[in-house]
Amino acid sequence: MTDENKTRGALIRELAWLYAGRVLILLAFAGVWWAAVRFGLADKFFVSTPPEIVRFLFANFRKEIVPNAADTLRAMLIAFVLSGVAGVLSGLALVELPRVKRLVDPFLTALNSMPRIALAPIFILWFGIETTSKVVLAFSLGFFIVLMSTYAGMRNVDPTLIRLSRSLGCSPWQQFTKITLPWAIPTVFAGLKLALIYCFLGVVTSEMLASKVGLGQLIMYYSGLLRMEAVLAILLVMAVCAVALTMIADRIEAALLGSWTESLQSARG
Repeated sequence: MTDENKTRGALIRELAWLYAGRVLILLAFAGVWWAAVRFGLADKFFVSTPPEIVRFLFANFRKEIVPNAADTLRAMLIAFVLSGVAGVLSGLALVELPRVKRLVDPFLTALNSMPRIALAPIFILWFGIETTSKVVLAFSLGFFIVLMSTYAGMRNVDPTLIRLSRSLGCSPWQQFTKITLPWAIPTVFAGLKLALIYCFLGVVTSEMLASKVGLGQLIMYYSGLLRMEAVLAILLVMAVCAVALTMIADRIEAALLGSWTESLQSARG
């Protein structure tokens, strides 16, 4: 057997062990949950049971879960793209224009410190209960995360590399493209992945306050009916969506950066 086949086999076994372990943890949690209800340690009215949650998902997956999840994810993706583009460009501008950074820093801090749950009713009043208000609320969360991560990544470049590039006669553009940007990219990607989750949470929060469709709207509807199995099922769907989005982001990062990202991160610390 060649070294390549051995490596591939080891990788397959590692992945199989990893996913099997995750499934076992999930099954163990569901078993403990069911046993707690079965033997009276938890009230079924408040926590439902795993079988009831599964039955609700099977009965309502296509007609309720899928269309509402699609609307939530669509608004989230719009907000994420907007906050990612605007956040990265703004972070780059603040690094290159330090006087502008000092000028607008108090305003950025003030805007970022505002509780979004308090702003949500204002956005709904301004933009209605359609997709726009969801996108605006999610954007207000994701934008500052990407902005701060981009700025921090650009500012944390090793000064030794900057001095060395200057001594070698590199132009400012070469310093930016060959040193500053590559060094900052892992931090920027970390901010983007965090913004992805926060955009999702922002959309759901807006839907819970006022919306015609979406996972957040479903949670509020079934909460009013005291259908705990439905509420927990929708929360489970939200958790699966968040995990899937994070895994997709990790794959995209690995595909774009490969081992280069790991080497940069190890060089940092």
